Amino acid sequence: MVYAEKPITPVEELKSTIQKGAKNGKDAPIRYLKELFPIHDWAWRYNFEWFFGDFIAGVTVGLVAIPASVSYATKLVGVPAQFGLYTSFIGALMYSLFATSKDVTMGITAVLSLVVGQAIQQYVPNGSTDDKVTYAITLAFWTGLFMLLLGLFRLGIVIDFIPVPVVAGFTAGAGIQAIVGQFPGLLGIKGVNTNNAPYQILYDFLVNLGGTQKYDAIIGITSLFAILFLKYATAYGVKKGYTWLKYIGFLRNAIVLGVYIGVAYALKDNKSVPIALVKDIPSGLSGVRGPSFDLNFASSKVFPAIPGVFLVAVLEHIAVTKTYGRINGYTVDANQEIVAIGLANFVGSFIGSVPATGSFSRSAIKSASGVRTPFGSFFTGATVVIGLFTITGALYYMPSATLCAIVITAISELVAKFDVIFVLIKVDLLDSLGFIIAFVVTFFSTLENAVYAAAAYSLVVLLLRVARPKVEILARTDKGLWLGEESDSYKHLVEANAADSEIPEGILVFKIDESLSYPNSSYFIDQLKSTIIQRFRYTNPVVRTKGERMWNDDVLERVQRRERLGLTELPALRAIVFDFSAVSQVDYTGIQALLDSKDDLERYTGRPVPFYYVGARKSTCML
Repeated sequence: MVYAEKPITPVEELKSTIQKGAKNGKDAPIRYLKELFPIHDWAWRYNFEWFFGDFIAGVTVGLVAIPASVSYATKLVGVPAQFGLYTSFIGALMYSLFATSKDVTMGITAVLSLVVGQAIQQYVPNGSTDDKVTYAITLAFWTGLFMLLLGLFRLGIVIDFIPVPVVAGFTAGAGIQAIVGQFPGLLGIKGVNTNNAPYQILYDFLVNLGGTQKYDAIIGITSLFAILFLKYATAYGVKKGYTWLKYIGFLRNAIVLGVYIGVAYALKDNKSVPIALVKDIPSGLSGVRGPSFDLNFASSKVFPAIPGVFLVAVLEHIAVTKTYGRINGYTVDANQEIVAIGLANFVGSFIGSVPATGSFSRSAIKSASGVRTPFGSFFTGATVVIGLFTITGALYYMPSATLCAIVITAISELVAKFDVIFVLIKVDLLDSLGFIIAFVVTFFSTLENAVYAAAAYSLVVLLLRVARPKVEILARTDKGLWLGEESDSYKHLVEANAADSEIPEGILVFKIDESLSYPNSSYFIDQLKSTIIQRFRYTNPVVRTKGERMWNDDVLERVQRRERLGLTELPALRAIVFDFSAVSQVDYTGIQALLDSKDDLERYTGRPVPFYYVGARKSTCML
């Protein structure tokens, strides 16, 4: 075998890596610090055109964030409205300084709020409002700290182990749960635990349907239709060329909420028309709270919820950053993004922030509004802060049913279209099963259980693909092409009488599409052995007695079964060629398996069988 490069041992490879690291190590601290503060790369180029785009987009999203923050905090997390506003303003401000995405808006989000709300229901079910607030803030503190450490140590690669279809299935299930959970509030029905599984919420909702409050139902249903009308009417107008209508579409929630705040205020003295309102929201930052530093409280109640909150927050954020990076032609640094959201949660917890992450819907608005840099998030945060100091008195009259309508319409955009399942089935059946599992567990259990089920399934699929790689027997056509004998391309050539093999008789060309390592080496050798017994005759001249044979040696029986099928005119095995072009690594177990297979083949053929390796890389050339 001839190599293009000199083979390299693992020790030599490690030595080379250390030498390169030492050579580049002098500048490593400076590069690391620059990566932690990406604003350093572009702030000096900031100009008025960028400022104008950031200002318009940031203020627009800020006006959208105010009703969304109040809705998610009160309807999904289950804490007073001001904590949703604190979360959105501090999240946006912190993110603007450390982000690598210009489009993403950081703050309280629907899916993450559901996870936090279920954690509160599970770990402090009978707690007071203060207990729930303290729990949510402490959860943000510890989750943010773990995110920050993960990002600082550049360990964001762990997120890549969760495939996109699983995330899509989880998001779809969570979206449906959020929507179903708003049905009771939309009609003013009391006594339904909206943190239950969706099927349980639906059952309780139907059972308590007689408790519908007439005026809350009127406000809720008309709010829902008003939001949907503005959404589709403005979209139609934009298509007709009235592009300014898109801003009315963006602000549809704020517009409808403003109208119904006016309605509620006009009816405030009419005792015959009872309407459920949000009521008191402290002005400014007078209601800020900090996390609890009680380690007993954290270890028994907070730490068990961190994995679910952590995974949802990071996966949702990385998904939205990569989506808008791809749409708008820039790349994001996943590790730095984890640092950014970790800091936002960690620092935000000291002023009353609940767990936060990147928002799909508000990021879409920011992108469509023409944001130019990450500094657009600063204007979003500033808008929310101004709102805290100026309009909290008006927010007293926000109808609870209108907030439910806002949640329903906002989350409906996050629910994946179910025709995606058919696309997934065509691409990869395992991916489609991941989508279904994540969705079903979300629908019939808690979001936390769905996160664990999705993570476990992803791990099983990953291990399965490593342990059971694709192996092929290759054939060389008269056109010089190397194709798998079971491939559609080769079968087509056979049907067209254009696939006469040029491989000499007695030669087997075998390919593995994965590194040869301890999880799959036995499978690889078993497939090789089965192929040889099926294709080549037994040529060992030594006839062993029954007493001489190993108890697990079934080769003769397998050969006899083959002969009974009429496969007697088979060639003798002369050599095996291994195509290692897809093999990046061979560990000790893989090498030992190859050596053991040589012994097995010598017993089958009665003589040594040479092995040849094609496409082996430097690190696998030691074979």
